[in-house]
Amino acid sequence: MQNIQGTCLCEKNHLVIKEYGNFVYSCHCDMCRKMSAGPVMAVDPETSDNIELQLDEASVTYYHSSPEVERAFCSTCGTYLFWHHLTRDHYCMNAELFPDIIKQANFGLQVFYDRKPHYYDFANETKKMSSSWEEI
Repeated sequence: MQNIQGTCLCEKNHLVIKEYGNFVYSCHCDMCRKMSAGPVMAVDPETSDNIELQLDEASVTYYHSSPEVERAFCSTCGTYLFWHHLTRDHYCMNAELFPDIIKQANFGLQVFYDRKPHYYDFANETKKMSSSWEEI
């Protein structure tokens, strides 16, 4: 797929992934779960060369969750937008922003699986990676 459009709930912030397949993964790390009240479902367009951010800067809040990582949220509607590793210029985005991806998504990976609480499980058969990036 090319030029895949995504927006936050209030549609003040638009994101475009220039080229992407239909791959969605989940993250079970402590920060993602706390931020979203469950695992984050994400897409990984990688670097800024593959995305176009059309953000209303007055309505975007950036939170530095670590020295290298910033998370962006719409401060109007509260939608989680993306995670950005600053030194690697690597982006991961909220999959639910992109209806064209999720309507045909292949959910095949769970990261930080060793941090997943026991009260939920996904039925899908997926690759599972630990917090040390080893396959479980």
